[in-house]
Amino acid sequence: MSRFDGEVVSVSELIERARQALDRSVGMVAVEGEVFEYRGPHSSGHYYFKLRDGEASIDVKMWRGTAARGLRCALEEGRAVLGIGKLDVWPKRGMLSFLLEEVHDLGAGDLARRFEELKQRLLREGLFEEGRKRALPARPRRVGLITAVPSAAAADVEQTWEDLGAPFEVVRIPSRVQGQGAELDLIRALRQAADQQVDVILLTRGGGSLEDLWAFNEEALVRAVAASPVPVVCAVGHETDFTLCDFAADQRCKTPTAGAALLADGWIRAARQLLRWAERLHQSGDELVALAAERLTIAAGTLPLAWREHRRTALRRWEQARLQLSGQRPDRRLARAQQRLAEAEWRFFQVGEAGLARRRARLQRQARRLQAAGLRQRLDALRGSLLAHRGRLEAGSPTALLQRGYALVTVEGRTAYLRDAAAVEVGQALQITLAKGALRARVEQADSEPSEA
Repeated sequence: MSRFDGEVVSVSELIERARQALDRSVGMVAVEGEVFEYRGPHSSGHYYFKLRDGEASIDVKMWRGTAARGLRCALEEGRAVLGIGKLDVWPKRGMLSFLLEEVHDLGAGDLARRFEELKQRLLREGLFEEGRKRALPARPRRVGLITAVPSAAAADVEQTWEDLGAPFEVVRIPSRVQGQGAELDLIRALRQAADQQVDVILLTRGGGSLEDLWAFNEEALVRAVAASPVPVVCAVGHETDFTLCDFAADQRCKTPTAGAALLADGWIRAARQLLRWAERLHQSGDELVALAAERLTIAAGTLPLAWREHRRTALRRWEQARLQLSGQRPDRRLARAQQRLAEAEWRFFQVGEAGLARRRARLQRQARRLQAAGLRQRLDALRGSLLAHRGRLEAGSPTALLQRGYALVTVEGRTAYLRDAAAVEVGQALQITLAKGALRARVEQADSEPSEA
């Protein structure tokens, strides 16, 4: 009998733990090697071959769906390639293999090495630490959009915001996203977005090869993203594309569309919550009115019963009095007493029936007034609440200031908004943006001191 007293696991559990450990410790990695034992795609459309160097080899798999977008070069026996993917363990045989996401010709090998070296160096510096990343604003009012214009990514983002009805103001900052010097344009765009006091920045572009996306792996841009005073959402490429800006950004999204939806999500959830509150208020009003009507109906039904019980009690007492009087002498006293009782009974009956009719009519009028007043009050309260919520939402809209008569003024040829009269000179052209349309003006006089009302 073994003396081992630790945990006992099944073979499948052991392999699953090994797979999880590989994901945590290795993750996505780029591997350079030579294609070995390549026989072309399998009849299923999947690819099975090996990668080897001078000392070792490893089994490689690439699924048909992944190959359609990730196979960036032709495969052939002995060809030097760069494979990007992660390690996997096949449970049935416990075999280690490399699951490919992308395959590039070796011409991209230098970029892959630079990518991995820079990633590890910045990782050691703590630039990708989760603790330094900031939470995104739940409902941003001004969003800076940095991408190429026109482009498919820009169109997807704008269409997504239009479809979702996102109420925030979009500050569009066009920039090159590919080619030599593109990272400098992107850094300039980040600074410009911060100067325009946006709440969050969406840095995005469509997919492409490792070379196409290389601007987002340049060290200067990665550091600028990490140092941005405004939270940055990076949505570059397709689901399988990774750049160093993804790791440095406060939030990474798989696609431009996903990034756009993320920034609108807080507003969408707020609108849904407001609708749920309105439905609950309306339901509560209906329930209160129904409960009041039910109580009035019960009260109106019990009043005749109470009156009949009161009348029976009075008759019993009269009978008792009559019997007592009938036993007294002389007979004339008894007759007079009987006559007075008969008259009293008649008056009592008349007063009782008339009083009952008046009370029943009064109760019915009060029931109708209460029911109508309760419904109106609940409806007025619901309407007031909805208008108050609507007012708060409209007040939070970035365009509300313009609707109240304010304007945005820029000096022609500049991008920042004008805040100080000393920043312009007589004769300079101004661009004035109103709630509806824009005006072009020219400075005739500039007063540095504010005018008295």
